[in-house]
Amino acid sequence: MLLLNDWWPLLAVAILIVAGLAFYLGQLLFQIKHQQQAQQKALADAQHKWAERQQYLLDSITLIAKAALEQQCEYSEAALRIWVLLENYQPELAQACRFPGLFAMYDCVKAMPTHDARNQLDKKELRHLDHVREQAEIQLHDSMTKDLQELLNQLQARH
Repeated sequence: MLLLNDWWPLLAVAILIVAGLAFYLGQLLFQIKHQQQAQQKALADAQHKWAERQQYLLDSITLIAKAALEQQCEYSEAALRIWVLLENYQPELAQACRFPGLFAMYDCVKAMPTHDARNQLDKKELRHLDHVREQAEIQLHDSMTKDLQELLNQLQARH
């Protein structure tokens, strides 16, 4: 039979084990709390960056649409830029049925070469592409004007 004095060493070992486990649990809880805070900060940062990007896209679309309506930018260039921005800003707005004139202009010029590729074309091909673009701008002028104004109205109503 064990005497009371024989239990003290076992009790001391048990207390040390429980204290060690409690300390380890405290460390794990501290790490979990730290990870949660880091995740919340990362999420807040991502949301802030997303909001900044959305605002940049909105500002760009608005600026280009107004410039086109004020004839400071050709409709073909505006359509090309706005459509790509819309697809990134709010894809549900970038639908042909919502803005048929804008989409028709975009569809007409999207495959036309730009920058260096345009400079490498021979003059005959360049004149032909310019003629196609200019004719589309003439034919779609009223529809583009209507669509750009409607787009601006919808963007203003959303914000």
